Amino acid sequence: MGKIRDRGIIKWQAALILPEHKALTKKKNTDDYFLNKKPVLDEYQVEEFENNIHYAMEYHLPISFRNNAGNPIDLHGYCVYIDPVTKELSIQKKDSTFKKIKFNEIINVIVED
Repeated sequence: MGKIRDRGIIKWQAALILPEHKALTKKKNTDDYFLNKKPVLDEYQVEEFENNIHYAMEYHLPISFRNNAGNPIDLHGYCVYIDPVTKELSIQKKDSTFKKIKFNEIINVIVED
């Protein structure tokens, strides 16, 4: 009598897997569903952010940023320098440390009077 050939888990898999199915399962395993996407900002909101930043720099007022690098981060301090080449802002925090933030990662800007 012959040996029993148990195929294990293979017998429960689909007989045909298309390349699209394989790509979707691979993408599903690599995506982070808890990662917050950056909202789409229109040109008027971006212009308002620029005006608020320039106003705060001119009168040396504290400013509050909402940054989106994956998850939203709040940043409070003074805007010290704007680098036009790299489009980064240098922020001096309340504890006199500096933090650089990219302008395209900003979600919200509030000038604290």
